[in-house]
Formats: sequence, structure tokens, C-alpha cells
Amino acid sequence: MDPNSFSCVVCRKFTNAFNYGIVCCNSCKAFFRRSQTAKTFPTRCKSKRNCSKCRYCRYQLCITAGMNWRTLSQCDNQLDTIIQNLIHLDSYRQDRFLNFTTDMNLSLDELILADSVNYDQKTIDFQPDYDHWAIVNHITAIDFMKRMDFVKKLPSDDLTSLIKSNHLQHVFLWNAMRSYCDNIGYVCYPGGIDVLTASLTSLFPEHPQVLNKFRCSLIGKLAEVRITKEEFLLLSAILICNTVSSKLTVPSQNLVSQYQRTSRLTQPTAAQPPFLHHPSGCYSACGASQIVQTIEASEFFSSSGLYNLFTCW
Repeated sequence: MDPNSFSCVVCRKFTNAFNYGIVCCNSCKAFFRRSQTAKTFPTRCKSKRNCSKCRYCRYQLCITAGMNWRTLSQCDNQLDTIIQNLIHLDSYRQDRFLNFTTDMNLSLDELILADSVNYDQKTIDFQPDYDHWAIVNHITAIDFMKRMDFVKKLPSDDLTSLIKSNHLQHVFLWNAMRSYCDNIGYVCYPGGIDVLTASLTSLFPEHPQVLNKFRCSLIGKLAEVRITKEEFLLLSAILICNTVSSKLTVPSQNLVSQYQRTSRLTQPTAAQPPFLHHPSGCYSACGASQIVQTIEASEFFSSSGLYNLFTCW
């Protein structure tokens, strides 16, 4: 048995598919689709006793399980709503990142489970340095993730696991996008402050190209596909929804999967065309995938034991 398979909530067969808002097999998916598009459909049980086998009873099982039929136009409207919500969250984060500071002295676990973040308006004479930008960068990233609707519904253990697994990728992407929008060819904090600590750069005195590749490669990919703000936000949501390494419980996996499906967010691959467009005007089949691969390659900082030098924790 596939360890990643689940039980179809309609017929109880094992499956790894997610259709119409629930975990169900492709057979039940096809039946539900035919039921929705059929010109005629039975209005009562064939045997008049809830046999669970006739078309009417099987359809009732689908409805009871939570299957939800949406037309393409309804899906588009829902995606627009999700994008607008992401734009709102990003605007709030941008404002807090640029105009506020915080004196919260919490561990990563404490920050993730905190009810709220205390921000203070910057004073006119405030001079931000690396420590300020690093702290507010990570705090606003985690705050952004926690404000997403589906994240709010996760139990504390799964919330901690998801954010610990995925927030660093989100930070990498957001830093690169900010510099890209400012027409800077390398990742840096406002004012040209390096995103890497002096302790980290001192480890590569004779090989600065190693760190320069980290500073520049992701921005190069963003420029290559000419990423828009909406595409950036959707890609951020894709990274946040990645449950591969977070080891969530099955109910939480289903919750994240439902958000992915309703917003049509999936991890981009060559077989799964992403949202990003190509400079020629066509949608690129590999643009988002290449960006994700570049972000994952940058994570050698965390996997090589350099994470504490790179971040404020």
C-alpha cells in the first residue's frame, strides 16, 4: 500500500487524489462530475431505502462528504479573491517592514505561537542596521504566513512545523522580489545593507563568488520571467503550502490541499505549467519551477549549519 494514500471519503477505496474539495478517488470524481452535468437525474433512491448503491444514494454520499461543484468562472472569481487577499497581506507586511520596528525578544517557537506581533513606529532619527532588518524581515514573514486563512486553522504543532519548514524559502523570495522591484541586481536590505552577516561573509574571503551567486541568482530568474506582483504572491503561496518536509497530520494536509485546489496552487513542475509568463508573451512551462529550484539551492545556508549566521535566530 502506498504510504501516501488515503481513504476516499465516499467509497473508502485507497487514493492519493484530491477532487472537488475532498480526498476522493478518480472514480467518485468522475461520477460527481457526470451527476452535475446530466440532463436528467433521479430524485429518490431506486429501492426507496437508501441503498447507497444507486445513482441517487451515491450522489448523496458525495454531498454529505463535502464535494463541491464549481464552474470555471466560479474558480476564477475565487482565485481573484485569493489574490486580492494576498495583495492586502503583502501591503501590510511591506508597511511593517519599512516603517516599523519591534523589540520582541522571542525564540522562533515563541514567535510562531504568539497571538500577535507588537510593532512600534520608527522615529525620524532611527538608523536601521543589519540586525534591525534581519529581525523585522523574519518577523514580518512569519506574521504574513500566520495571517493566511488556512494557516489560522492549523493546530499549534502543525502550525509550528509548517512555518519552520517553509518560512525561509518565503524570506528568500521576498528579499529578492523587493530588490528586483527596486531595480537592484543583487539581494540586499534597504539602503544597500547586505542580507548576509559579516560572520558568514568572513567564511569565504577568497571565494566571494559563492555568496555573490546567492545574492544574484534568484533575482536573475525573476527578471528572466518578468514576474508580476500577482505571480510573485501566488508563488509565495505555493512555497508556503509545501507540505513535503513539514510532516503535517493528515487533517492538516487535507486543509492545505483544499486551499491549494480551490486557489489552483500546486508545486510547479515541468508537467504542471505554472502561472509565470515568458518574455515572448507565452506562459513558461519551467519559469516558476526554475525559481523554486533556485530558492531550494540557496538553502544550503540552513542545511550546512550556517542558518544561525544568516538569520536572527
